[in-house]
Amino acid sequence: MTELPKTFSPSAATVSRAHVDEARYEEMYRRSVEDPEGFWA
Repeated sequence: MTELPKTFSPSAATVSRAHVDEARYEEMYRRSVEDPEGFWA
């Protein structure tokens, strides 16, 4: 049986339509961990 990868990279078309790029995601994630109350307010 062939083992599938654990994650799948999005297509270029999907990436181009994303509302949040990788840098923004990382910043948002960091803030959500450091200040969850402020992040979700």
